[in-house]
Amino acid sequence: MLLFALSSFKRKKVLIVTHSGCDLDAIAAAAALYFSLSKRSQVKILVPDHIAKPAKAFASKMHIPYSMNLGSNFSSFDCLLIVDFNSLEMAGSAAKAIRQFNGKIFLIDHHRKANERIGKNVAAFIDQDAVASCELVFRLLQRSGSPLGRREATCIAAGIVADSAYFLTANSSTFSIMAEALEKSGKSFSELLSLFSIPKSFDQKIAALKAAKRSRIFRLGKYVVATSDVGAFEADAASTLVKIGADIAFVGDSEEGKLRVSGRASQAVLKSARFDLARHVFQLLPKQFPGSGGGHAGAAGFNGQGNDINAALMQCVSLTKQFFRGKKGFFFKEYT
Repeated sequence: MLLFALSSFKRKKVLIVTHSGCDLDAIAAAAALYFSLSKRSQVKILVPDHIAKPAKAFASKMHIPYSMNLGSNFSSFDCLLIVDFNSLEMAGSAAKAIRQFNGKIFLIDHHRKANERIGKNVAAFIDQDAVASCELVFRLLQRSGSPLGRREATCIAAGIVADSAYFLTANSSTFSIMAEALEKSGKSFSELLSLFSIPKSFDQKIAALKAAKRSRIFRLGKYVVATSDVGAFEADAASTLVKIGADIAFVGDSEEGKLRVSGRASQAVLKSARFDLARHVFQLLPKQFPGSGGGHAGAAGFNGQGNDINAALMQCVSLTKQFFRGKKGFFFKEYT
């Protein structure tokens, strides 16, 4: 349910905050809001700690202004607009300032609701069935009667392409919004892609190949699960394992007491088995390893503490096995 309109921000000082490790959907959603709101409000964008390379490239080419550090006090702003996350654990270094903020907090997100509210005075627009936060920004602009300019349309289209994995998780609503956004952007699809497409680096290619070389392969009924340990680009490596045959892939790394695990699942297992990486694996992983996990049904991750990446990966396999246990045709086997 939509609990606020753009009129809520009129003539106010607004801080738009993305999650730490800002991805393309997050920066695009923040930018679409920035371009629309800055016509009648004072607006800034905060990207805590880190921004992904495609998002950084898109921001540069679209001339999207953002800061990576605005201090530890947001009291100079009238309200916060949280984009693409609803858990303080995703806010990185901005978490404390958000927690201490006494003004109104507005939130737009398409992830599963966190158990703990991000603040006391929050108006939220959350729809976990949307494939991208940019879809929700489009609906907010539409319902507020705000015209969709070229820059806003370009941002919305780019965010949808990225977070739908180039339409692999798209639905009819996604294509309807995409058609209008692309038309109003004035760009061809190839021109849109050129704004954020980054050629794979040598290190990314090596990480993907190492993931395949080091993989452990399991069979769960009719599905294939693969795990691997690489030192970087875990998400890319997990996607590669799915592309070359795995239905579910878990790739991780442990370094200096920190654990990182990325998971990816094919559309086949998502649709036929109704498997959900976030719900059935990554939100449960913190019970065994200190940290936080979440994401989407087909793409999720975990960041936490620990030194044994193999134990974390096998716990992911165990949780996946628990979901399939009892289903028709279930059996478990490791291929060596």
